[in-house]
Amino acid sequence: MQLGLSRPLIVAAAIVAASTHCAVAGQPSVHVDTDEKVNAAHVRASIDIAAPPAAVWGVITDCARQPQIVPNLESCRIVKHDPAGRWDIREHIINWAALMPKLRTVVRTSYDGIHRMLFKRVDGDMRISEGEWRIEPTANARASRLYYTALVAPKMPVPQFMIEHTVQNELPNLLRAIERASVADAAKAPKVQAKAD
Repeated sequence: MQLGLSRPLIVAAAIVAASTHCAVAGQPSVHVDTDEKVNAAHVRASIDIAAPPAAVWGVITDCARQPQIVPNLESCRIVKHDPAGRWDIREHIINWAALMPKLRTVVRTSYDGIHRMLFKRVDGDMRISEGEWRIEPTANARASRLYYTALVAPKMPVPQFMIEHTVQNELPNLLRAIERASVADAAKAPKVQAKAD
């Protein structure tokens, strides 16, 4: 039973935890190791994206679009938010396998301008889920480097080598999906501006 549950739990931990290094455009860099003190996966990843930071920020913070970007994510719902926009609490439901219970995660997400999004578990099926997304402009003002770092562990015991293997296989897909959405949004932006003029 444990082996059957491990893959989806690991993917949910690494990808939805509503989170580092040089990457070539479109080629994610992903590193996973174990934090022995808390028995959790320490994930670091990055990707260069041919879109400005504002476009990337719009993709990673848009709760409504996450089910189209995050594998196996059924819903993202903001259950509470700061009227000033400095933080919110998000509930994610992951439908990871037929005939199995859905996985629920609840994280508090804090925003630092349009360059850093911190998240930390407040409820749900993860034992540990905390980290950040960070965006930096590159030398090319129309491009960005997106960083993700997280510490994640499901409540259910899962062999660490399986967590590392699954994250290294699945997280690049998420980063590429963010890249595609960001580039598409950036391409639409001038057309919207032109119509407004």
